[in-house]
Amino acid sequence: MKRALRQTCYISIENNDNIGYQLFNIAYLINILNKSASNHIKRKIVFRKGNHIYSDSIFKGLFTVLEDDKYDNLGFEKISINDIDIESLCSSTKNIEICNTSAYTKNPTMTFKYIDEPIKRRLLDLVYSNEDLMYSAYYMYRGILAFFGENTSDDDIAALHILKADSKDYDYYYNALSIMNDLKIKNIAVITDDIEWAKTILNDINDINDTSTYTLYYVSNAEKNNYETRFILMSMFKNLIVSNNASDMDSMWASYLSYYDNKKVITADKNIIHKYITDIL
Repeated sequence: MKRALRQTCYISIENNDNIGYQLFNIAYLINILNKSASNHIKRKIVFRKGNHIYSDSIFKGLFTVLEDDKYDNLGFEKISINDIDIESLCSSTKNIEICNTSAYTKNPTMTFKYIDEPIKRRLLDLVYSNEDLMYSAYYMYRGILAFFGENTSDDDIAALHILKADSKDYDYYYNALSIMNDLKIKNIAVITDDIEWAKTILNDINDINDTSTYTLYYVSNAEKNNYETRFILMSMFKNLIVSNNASDMDSMWASYLSYYDNKKVITADKNIIHKYITDIL
C-alpha cells in the first residue's frame, strides 16, 4: 500500500537577479523535492518577497512569494549551501532556507550534472509559461530572420551574448566568431545590455577580419521586460556564443534549454559546462 506524504514543509533559497543563476537554484530545489517525496515528505518552494525571483514576469504565478511576516512565521532554519547534506535534508521535515549562495562562489547548485531530462522539462515549462513573453520573443526571432533575408534559416544565424561587465578578453569573441565563420555562419544577432558599447567592441573585431565578414543585428532593449524576453529569445537560437562573464549564467542556460540537439555552443567557462557545448575557448 502506498504511504501518504507527511505534512507539508517548506524550502527556500537565496537568489540574485540573474535568471540563469535562479534556474540553477530552482533545479537544485526540484531535486530536493523529488528526493524528499521518495522519503514520503511533501515539500513546497516558497520565496520571501524581495528575494529577486521574477514572480511578476518570467515566473509569474509559478511560486509562492510571501511578505516578510508570513515568511518569518514559517520558522525557517538557515543552512549555508556549502553545509547542505542532501540525504539528511531530504529526510527532515524542518523548514529550510538555503543561504550563502553567491553567484561568484562555486557552490553545489551551479552544475548541470544532476539535471536529468525530467528536471529539464520542468524548467522548460517554467521558462516558457508566460505567453506574453513567449510571443514577444518569438516575433523578435522572426524579425531577426527576416532582417537577414527571406531564405535565412535557423542554421544560418547565431546569437552572441556580450555584456559590459564581461571579461576584457575580447579575443574570446574574435575566436568564437571565427569558428562560426568556418561553419559559414556570418549572420550574428547581438544580445547585450549596452548596444553602443557592444558596437564599438564588435566593429573592431569585424574590422580585424574583413568589414564584410559578419552581418550584425543588435537586438533592441526597448521593450517591456526586455531582460526576461531576451533570455527567452536566446533560447530560440540553434547556435550561440555564450558570454564570457563568469557571474552571468543566462546564455549558458539559454543554450542548454534550446530545443535543438545538433547545435553549436561556444563558451569560455571551463568550470560550468553542459552536454550541448561544442567548443571551450
